[in-house]
Amino acid sequence: MYTANEPLELALLYHLNSPVPKSYVKRVPATELRYMPEAPFLELPPAPHNNPLTELLQRRSSVRSFENTSMPLIKLAQLLDAGCGLNGLRQMDDYTYEARNSPSAGGLYPIELFVSTQAVEGLAAGLYHYEPRGHGLHRVNNLVPADFVEPLLQQDYAVNANALFVFTSVFMRSMCKYGARGYRFALLEAGHQAENICLMAVQLGLESLCIGGFYDVSLNTMLGIDGKRHAALYCVAVGTESK
Repeated sequence: MYTANEPLELALLYHLNSPVPKSYVKRVPATELRYMPEAPFLELPPAPHNNPLTELLQRRSSVRSFENTSMPLIKLAQLLDAGCGLNGLRQMDDYTYEARNSPSAGGLYPIELFVSTQAVEGLAAGLYHYEPRGHGLHRVNNLVPADFVEPLLQQDYAVNANALFVFTSVFMRSMCKYGARGYRFALLEAGHQAENICLMAVQLGLESLCIGGFYDVSLNTMLGIDGKRHAALYCVAVGTESK
């Protein structure tokens, strides 16, 4: 058991003590999930569905079987850019912020994005780190999506995915300003970027699967990060659905 003496340690107290559960409790019936069942209910007008964003939202779904086929490099570039690519600069209170395709508390961007690839045209299979500044990749090692099956709790859904995105956080980027609450912001921001990638996948005719269950130590080791000040938070597999 870990103890906490300062903000980073307080965040780590939760992070390091929230491993994959060894067992699961009984599901709560859907009838018990409604909030404020006795409160007055006001029916809203139907939400229009004839717009591009709604169409993407309706088409997005989680798939658990990807086809062993190739992906053009330009699609990988679009997915990475959608997640956290730069789209300009913003000026506020005499400070210049990077503007990216996902929001970040204080413009601090604690999230780093790794991607394990295979069968991407024009790119050697392996694990890469995405650098938004310059929109490019740093090669990390030779690990392909199939190599991540064991740390992903033996979930072999991503074996044939063209790209397995892993969102990590350098916690002190947010916590230096927001204290322990910066840890919460990092979790939210991983979700922002993951949803952007999922929606871009739909736009590109691809499918996705979000994965939050993994063995932290194993996954962090494969990425080459310490798992404390810099740790994995979330994964998204992308590829062509196997029919």
